[in-house]
Amino acid sequence: MKKIQLIEKITHNWQIKIVCLIISVLLYFTYQGNIMETRIFSVPLSVVANRDLVPAQKTPKTIRIVVKASKDIIDTLQTGDFSAYIDADQYLQKGIYSIPIQINLSQRAQLFEPLQVDPKPKVITMLLEERTVRDIPIKPIFTGEVDEGFEVTGYSCSPDQITITGPKTAVENSSATLSIVLPLANKNAPFTQTTQIKPLIPNDLINISGASSVYMNVNILPKQLSKTFSGVTANFVSLNPYFQVKQLSNLSITVSGAQNTLKNYKPSQYTAQVDCSSIETEGEYSLPVSIHLPDGLTLVSISADYINISVEPAPVILPEVSGAQ
Repeated sequence: MKKIQLIEKITHNWQIKIVCLIISVLLYFTYQGNIMETRIFSVPLSVVANRDLVPAQKTPKTIRIVVKASKDIIDTLQTGDFSAYIDADQYLQKGIYSIPIQINLSQRAQLFEPLQVDPKPKVITMLLEERTVRDIPIKPIFTGEVDEGFEVTGYSCSPDQITITGPKTAVENSSATLSIVLPLANKNAPFTQTTQIKPLIPNDLINISGASSVYMNVNILPKQLSKTFSGVTANFVSLNPYFQVKQLSNLSITVSGAQNTLKNYKPSQYTAQVDCSSIETEGEYSLPVSIHLPDGLTLVSISADYINISVEPAPVILPEVSGAQ
């Protein structure tokens, strides 16, 4: 009897009871799905400034965002699903503005519901100034000394100037020239130096257009000097052995060459030569002089192209006669 009553109670209004059970199950899963979890991400912050105004102060490279979503969604989210930016293009005059931070979601993250994303902070106070462009020439600064006997004969620079862009104050306060330091110590030959530009302009507000490096070619050659030698004695070649020659005019020469070569040079007896093959009788003659120099030296000038000489008979040297036995 009791079993029959129990069955009747269970089956009484069974349709309503089943509906209530279904509703309870749905409410349970809905509640579980609506439990929001929180996660904090650090994401990159960029600045949109494509018009006449640009930031005149540093902006944070990253900001924090607070993300709320269900556990299943939170567990799948990554830093790459978010990016933050501030839009400077919405302002037309220079000044200080509180610019709201905006969030971009990846295509994958846009499909998640519910998803709540809040930047921390929500706004950034920013000074905006006019965008200014300026060309800056590149100049070398030589330090130290090249090896003795050498000198810098010239240099070339590629590029010879750079173009910078940025807020007006920063650009106007930048150096009028970009200086490249070129050490010369222990140098005795041409060399090339490559220098990165950005470290020379450390202001993050300034952008550099064009090349990222400067190539400096420095030409170093032996130092050229000139030196005059006086009282040079000529060497008389092809002279008939029955004659002797006396040099009547002084001879001096000016020679040029590398300093290290010239400082150790002295004219030898073969430096100035006179061809005497045409002399057949005694008397005075004016004959051309030819100068012979070692490699690396060049004749700049000679005091006279012709030299005056006096030709006389050579003394006769009789053989010794041995005494009679």
